[in-house]
Amino acid sequence: MKHIFLIFFISFQTLSLLGQNKVLHIEYDYFFKDYYPEIRLLELVSNNNESLSTITRTIMLKKYGEIEASPKSFYHSYYKTKDSITSQEKLDALEHLVKESLPKFNWHLTGQTKTILDQLCQEATTSFRGRNYIAYFNSKIPFRAAPLKFNGLPGVVLALYTDDNKIAIEAKSIAIKNFNGPIAYPFTEGNETITWETFVEKYKQSWEKHKNKVGSQIQSIGSSSSMTMGIPKVSPDLRMEVIVEGN
Repeated sequence: MKHIFLIFFISFQTLSLLGQNKVLHIEYDYFFKDYYPEIRLLELVSNNNESLSTITRTIMLKKYGEIEASPKSFYHSYYKTKDSITSQEKLDALEHLVKESLPKFNWHLTGQTKTILDQLCQEATTSFRGRNYIAYFNSKIPFRAAPLKFNGLPGVVLALYTDDNKIAIEAKSIAIKNFNGPIAYPFTEGNETITWETFVEKYKQSWEKHKNKVGSQIQSIGSSSSMTMGIPKVSPDLRMEVIVEGN
């Protein structure tokens, strides 16, 4: 028992020391398979004490196969410590900082494996706020890291999929770089933060207004008119958490 504790202690100390002068950097493709499928760039930087996930909207797959660049006017950022997550959200053209306790994930190892970027990964499953996820992680990389709000697996998560095939996150590069000091808090200090529960209420109110507005437009044109073909499909913004039905 003493030997097991010693091995664990040494491993923990190694990770802590590594985190002081090294940083893990992973780039992922982040696929959103909604009305118009999107591919976003997701970058993760972690030092085992803090991590920062940043999402940029890069390209949108339009109808009939066209691909066009999308402006990078807003970045979703997730700053994660061992206790909490602060995320940057945009709603009704307003930016919100949302702070919540680090979510607890109940992971189940399936015994299945998959190779990603030449790294042999174990498969694990979990549920999170309305969606079921399949994750692939490698326990040999000397970090404990996962993108966005995910955490709790003994290794580095290189891929995540939802069982409804709407979201897929796949690593396309991984590197360990020299880095001294903590990962800086990316938001302006002193900005007001709201709770996750408050954001959910704001999101629902915004969605109801949008739904009613589009419904009124459809009624004014007439449901039998061919002009309704030009009205976009009523669909909430696709995100990790299912806040409203149809998300």
